[in-house]
Amino acid sequence: METKGISKLDLKRQNRKQILHVLREHGPTSRVDIASQLALTRAAVTIITNDMIEQGVLTELGEAPVDYDNLKKGRRKILIGIHHNYKFVLGAMINENDISVGLTNLAGEVLDKDYMTLDETTDQQDIISFIATACHQMMKNSNLTTKQLLGLGVGIVPMRWEQMRAEIKEDAPDFSKLRYMLELELNIPVHCGNAIALYAMANLDYTKGSHQNQLLLYHGNQYNLAVLSDNTLLRRCILRTDNIGRVIINPGGSKAEGYPDGSVHAELTQSAITERIKSIFSAEKTPILYALCNGDPSQFTVEKSNSAYEQHDPGVSAVLDHTLYMLASLLHNMMLTQFADHAILQNYHFSAKALTTLRNYLHDISGIEQSDRVILSHIDAEKSFLAGCIYAADTMFFAQGGLL
Repeated sequence: METKGISKLDLKRQNRKQILHVLREHGPTSRVDIASQLALTRAAVTIITNDMIEQGVLTELGEAPVDYDNLKKGRRKILIGIHHNYKFVLGAMINENDISVGLTNLAGEVLDKDYMTLDETTDQQDIISFIATACHQMMKNSNLTTKQLLGLGVGIVPMRWEQMRAEIKEDAPDFSKLRYMLELELNIPVHCGNAIALYAMANLDYTKGSHQNQLLLYHGNQYNLAVLSDNTLLRRCILRTDNIGRVIINPGGSKAEGYPDGSVHAELTQSAITERIKSIFSAEKTPILYALCNGDPSQFTVEKSNSAYEQHDPGVSAVLDHTLYMLASLLHNMMLTQFADHAILQNYHFSAKALTTLRNYLHDISGIEQSDRVILSHIDAEKSFLAGCIYAADTMFFAQGGLL
């Protein structure tokens, strides 16, 4: 017999999902106010939320604070909120140069973390072993069983896909092999995705509403771009986030094998910037950087480059100012074409001066104040696991309406 329409379970999940969305966006809210925001009756909201409270998904928080500017007779509203310790999530991010693993509750509060740098000798098994060992240790440290965990969210940057044996199926990366090996080790659900997409979602501020358009630029030895429209990741950003590397920003400029001359990859990647600075490294052209490195170019680091820039080293300033202008041009064009309200910069190691210079260049190009439109991501390398934890919570809790 053919069935039509939505099932009772799907309807239940959808209603619970909407309620969780309201609470995530607005914080503790009364049942009356939830009903007014959703196409649900007060009675329906009461039945659903009572069920969720009984299961431990939600919790009652008591009466709302007194509003002395709008006093009303009768009992104050009872606020309910998400029970953030109902379940816990693990996250891991496999980046270009490091792995970050951590444990959080549903509010993203960090309970434990671990970190490992990668080099050319690190193989797939080393990465899997580190993640599995770290997760087991964190569960032990917090005295958690597998039943208290929703699962593990893993992000992998495109540069590491081949190493982690990813396959491309139906225009999306398939991490089934990695997922299988981690589930075998941990005995919990594992979800894997493009790290760039996960970073984009992790930088969403749900308290600003459900109609945010923003883009995320990932800086490293490969450039990546992800775009969110109305808080939703664009489909193409699940796979080809690295296409941005082929965009030309300086016609006839620097060369890079496999890329057009003057491309984003050739001009803006960390390796390209490092090579340009090293090509002029000398006591005459880069005196401050030269002194910081004791005259040895092998001692060059991004931190020393930033320090030299802050101290107005002439050679370093010339290179970085030109690079920042090209980045400002790229941001201007991308924000216009993608209708983005904000640009999030991920994995950028900017000094205060560099960020100010970038915003000033962008203002000069666009004529629009940029201080609150170009933002450094709050997720740094050692806490990048937060993107994996948020992914796990989104996939296994919020998207499921808290139904296990």
